Amino acid sequence: MDWRILYNPLAVLGKSNGLIGAIVVIAALAAVCWWGGLHLDGALDMHLTMLPPSVLLLIAESLIAWLCLGVLLFGASKVFGGNGGLGAHLAAAGLARFALILAAIVASRQIMGKAVAPAMTMSRDQIVMHLEVFFKPVLIFGSLAVVALVAWMIVLLVYGFKESSGLRQGRLAGAFVVGLIVAEVVSKLLLLVVTKAGA
Repeated sequence: MDWRILYNPLAVLGKSNGLIGAIVVIAALAAVCWWGGLHLDGALDMHLTMLPPSVLLLIAESLIAWLCLGVLLFGASKVFGGNGGLGAHLAAAGLARFALILAAIVASRQIMGKAVAPAMTMSRDQIVMHLEVFFKPVLIFGSLAVVALVAWMIVLLVYGFKESSGLRQGRLAGAFVVGLIVAEVVSKLLLLVVTKAGA
């Protein structure tokens, strides 16, 4: 087994298979978020909802987050002198979101949501938080697992970006940070527009 699959799947799969894998990952992420009652808030984050999320909205969220990440990291790599193509960047960005699927399972309504529900009492005019509930082991370990999985996604993104851009050292770090920040901001703005349009 090629252990690079755990931190640089693009190097193992190649661009064509990586792009197919990315599409599968994006579809699976939308399905898991629908099952788990989660919304994708941008390129890097998500949140639990009280109401079942719309399938079309989740598909839009998943595509926007992925495309913003891939396209804007591609753009940043070009600004910093990278030589990779858009397909490789989309493959890298999509494959990295595999870790987010696992984070979505842990953060789902069925796992962490069951533990969070008793932490809030809602009435017509106020929300009361019961902080002692937040110290349940499932919430503590679940939160740590989600943070670790998001960190793994960043590792996958860094190695995928390095593989697809051809950048090294300072240029790699600069392009990655700029691309990631811009992708997060742009994806949040686009998702805000889509959410308002769907409301």
